[in-house]
Order: sequence, then C-alpha cells, then structure tokens
Amino acid sequence: FIAFKVILFVQPAYQNSVTRYESSVLIYTRFGVYNFDYLDRYIKKTQRLLTMQKRSLLLKFMLLSLIQGAASSVQALDFDVYGSVRIGVEAVDPDNDGNPANGGNFGDYTALRDAYTRFGVKATHAINDDWSIKGHLEIPFDTANFEVQSPYDDRDDIRIAKIEVSGPLGTAWYGRGWLAYYNYIAYPLDYFSSYYSGWATFTTFRREDTFYYATPSFNGLQAAFATTKDNGSASDNRDQYVLSYSRDGLSLSVGYDDLNNGGYSILGFAASYKTGPWYIAAKLEELDYNSASAFDGETVTNLLLQYTVDKKNTLRAMIAEVGWNYGDTVIHLGWDHQYTPDLKFFAEYYQEETTAAISNERKSSTLGSASFNDPADSGGSALTLGLRYDFSL
Repeated sequence: FIAFKVILFVQPAYQNSVTRYESSVLIYTRFGVYNFDYLDRYIKKTQRLLTMQKRSLLLKFMLLSLIQGAASSVQALDFDVYGSVRIGVEAVDPDNDGNPANGGNFGDYTALRDAYTRFGVKATHAINDDWSIKGHLEIPFDTANFEVQSPYDDRDDIRIAKIEVSGPLGTAWYGRGWLAYYNYIAYPLDYFSSYYSGWATFTTFRREDTFYYATPSFNGLQAAFATTKDNGSASDNRDQYVLSYSRDGLSLSVGYDDLNNGGYSILGFAASYKTGPWYIAAKLEELDYNSASAFDGETVTNLLLQYTVDKKNTLRAMIAEVGWNYGDTVIHLGWDHQYTPDLKFFAEYYQEETTAAISNERKSSTLGSASFNDPADSGGSALTLGLRYDFSL
C-alpha cells in the first residue's frame, strides 16, 4: 500500500521509469515479498533522470535565448547595399598634341574613362530613439581599366571605411571618409558628373586614420573638426576646422586646413544659395606657406551656376582660376539628363590652361605609380558623354 502510494506520487513525473518498477513490485507482492530496496533504487534513478531532464531543459532554454538574441541583433541592423556605376567616352585634346618638339608626350585620343564608380554597404544599428551607430565600407572600381582602384590613383582601393556614432550631441566617426574642409568648402562646387569634377581645389577629399566630429546645428550654425595622422607622408597628415551657417537656402562656411609638417596651410571661404531652379556657389582658397615659397599666397577662386530646367534636365557651368600651376584658368560646362530615377546621362566639356586633370588614355595626372601617372604637359580639353546608374538592394 505504501509502495502503491509512492508510485502514484511519482508516476505523473516520469511515466516510463515508474511503469518499469511498478510491474516489479506487483510481482513481488503476488509472492508475498516486499522488496523496498528495489523500489528505492528506482526512485533514486527517477530523481536523477528528473535532474538531468531539468538541466537539459535549462540548456535548451539558454541556447534558444542566445539564438533569439542573435536573431534580434541581426534584425536590429539596417543594411543598405548600394552601388553607382559611372563611365563615359571622352575625346581628349592635349595642348601640346604629342609633338616632342613642343614637349608633348601624347596626342589626341578617344577612350573610356571611369567617373568614380563605387560599391558599398552600410550597417546601421539604432541604440535608442536618439542614438545610432553605423559601419560604412565603400570601394572604388575603375570600369575603364576593370580594376579595384580609383580612376585618379591606382593606389586608392578603398573610398570609405569608418565607424560612425550619431546622436543629439552630433556626429563622430573614425576611419577613412570625407574630410571636414572638403564637405563645407569644396563640395558646394563639386556638382559635375564626369571624371573632371572637383579638381579645382587645393585640398584633399578623404584620408585614412581620421577622427571626425561635427556638432549638431544650432539655429543653422554648425562646427566641424577632423584630424588625420599616419598616412605615410607629411602632406597627408592634417588638422581641419570648419564653421558653417545655413538658413533659407543660403550657406556660408569658413575653413582652415593645416597640413602640420607639410609646410603650408589652406584658408577657405565658401558661399552658396539656392532659390527655385537656380543654384549658385563660389569659393576662395589661399595657401599660406610656413617658409619662403614662390607659391605662398596662391589662390583658387571658383564660381558655379546651375539651373534645373525641369525634373529631368539640369544645366551647369563653372569658371575657376587655380594657382600653384594646377589648372590656372579652368572652364567646365555640363548637362545632366535624368532618364529614369536610377539612370542618368551626361555630357560635359572641360578645359584647363595648365595640367591638373588632363592625362593620357585611362591613366591619371595624380602622383601615383609610374605606370599610372601620365599627365599632359600643358593642359588641354576633354569632351565627355557618359552615364550613371545607381542601385540599392
């Protein structure tokens, strides 16, 4: 009777084990023998099985929690995989026309030229309603040479690689990305679609090992700072400071680009205004050398005028005077036709008095490797017909 009551007590907990020793007890009872040791062993075995079952359930629960947590983390990441394919056919006419007697090193040519094709991915995690963290990787692809490189520098195989934090106190990032001086001083005039956009400036665009911080906007007033080190040469290590004001379509910026031990600094002013279909922008940059130099006080002045004809067509024109023997008088004209939301066609004419951007077929005027660096000797002109296709997955 006692054994039977124990069996009833444990039977719902573990049916299989109870059934096994229940039949044994009944057999012994039939012969008038009560073997409580036998029953006790099964009760202890049942207790051990129950303990193992609890541990197994706990392990399964912990594993499920980890899987759910990892899945939640992945779901919390907002991924943006994107690309922009940009290429044109250009007809280039160097001033010296390849005549060795005139110092020319190549003649007229017509060839493909990449216009800064890039592919990238962004992964953003919202920490809360105010703060977010983002990882951003972007690589160039030279479509004309079919190489992972920038079309202006074959040593440049990464455009952007940074970790960024944004919130009510501003935006900060570390890695490689667009620098503060470029964003506020040079970018307002970097609106063309071809390879020749953005050359009329003294500054650089992106650098590795950079820390960047921009404050939030206070009634249109914003400050930004960038410092970059360990880039292999003194001219690549710089500190930048920018102050900007924007309101009602008007933007005014002043920036200072200090090249540390590079021997000089750049002071820049930029202004832009947008009203209706019109956009106008201008900037002034001046070099300040730390020691005597023939280039001390050299300047860049740019004036850009842009008119949006309709939703599909935009016209723009820029004239610039660039010192430092880096283009001198530059004229740039362009027309964009937005065929679809993702596909744009463009036609541009670019002319420079001294060499800045004009170079040999599928090569560059930037001081890259010897095989890739092949600038014109005395400027020239280029007529480009191209396309740009953007996509996002």
